[in-house]
Formats: sequence, C-alpha cells, structure tokens
Amino acid sequence: MSSGFQITNLSQVSSAGRPPLSTSSFKRKCSSMTPPPSAARRPGLSQEKRVVRVPAISMKMADIPPDDYSWRKYGQKPIKGSPHPRGYYKCSSVRGCPARKHVERALDDPTMLIVTYEGEHNHALSSTEAPALVLESS
Repeated sequence: MSSGFQITNLSQVSSAGRPPLSTSSFKRKCSSMTPPPSAARRPGLSQEKRVVRVPAISMKMADIPPDDYSWRKYGQKPIKGSPHPRGYYKCSSVRGCPARKHVERALDDPTMLIVTYEGEHNHALSSTEAPALVLESS
C-alpha cells in the first residue's frame, strides 16, 4: 500500500540548476540571521526600567504630570484587564534621544498614574528647565 509520498535526500536537490547548499553554509546563514542581543539592537538604549507612581493631574489621560524633560506622545494602546489605555511617549527635548516612557492609570487607584521610564537620556535637562539666558540690547 503506497501513500503517494516520496522521500528525497535534500543534499541531492538543486534549485534552478544551482548547486545545493552544504550544511555548513546553511548553518552559517541561519546563525547570521539570528537577531543580536537586545542591548546591541539599539545602541544607547538600556533595558533597565524605572517605575514611578505619581498622582494624576486630572482624569484626562492627556494630562500627564510634568518632569524635567519634554515628551511627545507617539501611541496609545488598550491594556488587557484595564479600562484605561496606556500612552507611549518619546523624549523630544533633543532629537535622537533614546529615552521613552509609558503612562497608565493604576488599577487599584485611578487617581494615581504608573510611569515607566525606559532608556537613558543622552543630553542634559530640557532647556525649559534650565535657567533662562537674558540678552539685553542697547
């Protein structure tokens, strides 16, 4: 009784007249396709996270408490098991800064926000927090 399947040795199969790949070159290609460790993927972005609980300014998600840097919202996602979405922010103080944060309401106390910071800033504090330089004209 035949099942209709044919077993072929893969080392003998060639594609479009090309010679078959040796197993060593196949292994080399596969290992070169594996992604690097997460720390090497994004230089300057450490995987350490810092979580802070802060009181909410208002019940609107757009009103996040200020800190020492300027932030730009780049996304929002619903969270499983929570009626409140999570907002995602990038540091906009200096172009190319790898620091990010996400903000969500605490499940146990909706008047509190949980702010998770990821990555380190690659610059000094925001210019809005630095002492202003006053120029006088005569």
